[in-house]
Amino acid sequence: MTAAGADAAWDERIAAAAGSAAARVAAAALGTVAGSGWRRARRWTARVFGFVLPLFLASLATPAALARDSGPNPWEVVGELLRQSGKPAADPRRPRATVSKVEAAELWDAFLTRIVKHAAGESEDAARRQQFLLVLLSGRYDGVALLASEAPLPEPLRELFLLSWDRLAPELRQLAKELDSQAAKSLRALVEAGDALRAAQALSEAIGVQVTPQVLRELARLVLPAGAGDPLAYDLALDPDLRLLFGFGPPLPAAQPSRLLRSSLPAATPAGGSWFIASAFAAPLPAPLLIDPETAALAQRLNDWLPTRSDLPAYLPAMRTLLQRTADATLQQRESIGRPIEARFNDLYRDLVLATAWQESCWRQFVRRKGKVQPIQSGIGAVGLMQVYPRVWRGFYDVAGLHGDVGYNGRAGAEILHHYLRDYALARSEAAATADADDLARATYAVYNGGPGHLNRYRQPRQRADLREIDSSFLQKYLAVREGKELEVGKCFSGAGSLR
Repeated sequence: MTAAGADAAWDERIAAAAGSAAARVAAAALGTVAGSGWRRARRWTARVFGFVLPLFLASLATPAALARDSGPNPWEVVGELLRQSGKPAADPRRPRATVSKVEAAELWDAFLTRIVKHAAGESEDAARRQQFLLVLLSGRYDGVALLASEAPLPEPLRELFLLSWDRLAPELRQLAKELDSQAAKSLRALVEAGDALRAAQALSEAIGVQVTPQVLRELARLVLPAGAGDPLAYDLALDPDLRLLFGFGPPLPAAQPSRLLRSSLPAATPAGGSWFIASAFAAPLPAPLLIDPETAALAQRLNDWLPTRSDLPAYLPAMRTLLQRTADATLQQRESIGRPIEARFNDLYRDLVLATAWQESCWRQFVRRKGKVQPIQSGIGAVGLMQVYPRVWRGFYDVAGLHGDVGYNGRAGAEILHHYLRDYALARSEAAATADADDLARATYAVYNGGPGHLNRYRQPRQRADLREIDSSFLQKYLAVREGKELEVGKCFSGAGSLR
């Protein structure tokens, strides 16, 4: 890169962060050395910003209206924390311990979940809560993408913060406007402190301000009540409050582990993760049984069945029946809690459930590998019949149920599909954008497969080849299901216990 190119790139980084006072200070500092060489400008900025940042943060501590009525001033806490994080290491030969990708994904998810749950709980507006849910799911999908990437990343926690903060901060600002002044104080403090940290990242190489676990803890404590515990504590336990808060209703009926696994625990833990801890396998709270006894018996039968090719004439019709009844039960349950879709989309939804299960798992929950029966699991942890991500949907579902019960996994996947169809594809008028009702199914599956940011990826002219292939493959299956040819799913069975 030329000196001029480096100067331009640096200016772009400053401009991207110019929405906060801290960044404006930095931009003004650079303006005084306009025309200077890249290296000189960077050294000058480091000196100026290193001097100005503590003064700026200290000045934020003066308005008493921003402080809580009791306890430490939040600006003083965060200002001191940022100053500490900006200090160079005492001994460059002993660099600070790095946070791994797995640790970063879990730490950021824990922080984001606590903040989103707190903020959404402050609002009675269902639409506002859905916006916070979008922020949460997007952040969790960022973590999944981070783990799936083989590219080295020296500061994964910083990258996740940068990706999510620009989604989270606007929602917090809007919520603060809707609350009374007392309730809004801590939210405003969090937003301004987070913005300062966000702006500092544009100059992180110059001033050394890092996104660390302790920084996130102190940010979270600006809004969380005293005694709330470690804001970065991470587990996979079922959280009924999370479901109720975001319109999912009571927990699903308790899972019935397959006897094929001979254990209620998952057969394998994804490499590099500490996902599966004891609290994740606590029995979910009881909920009204939404599936009739006959269907429950069918689910149990399928749950103990590892089909071979010779079993397909009996297995496939039975699984079709289970999926169809699961879709109907989900439609009824969602309507009972006030979150229905229009009746004209019910058939589309039923076809969507069958096609998604076909695309994701070839209508199976288990496979046999190295002589052992295991849940079908992707390389980054999506599991079972509907390939549900425990990392993305932690708190909403019982992880052991997702692994060990085909009926539970199917109900979870059907519920997620309904959410994406209702609150994404329909709410954002995706069919109107293309004048094709089938595009609702394509859009819903794109979100199911890739996360909230993938809603319209199937109609983007410049799309990654692998995503185009996934979307094309799903469309073929969906059209086959719509035409009554869903039993063609048998074509993807290439033998006993493995997917083609």
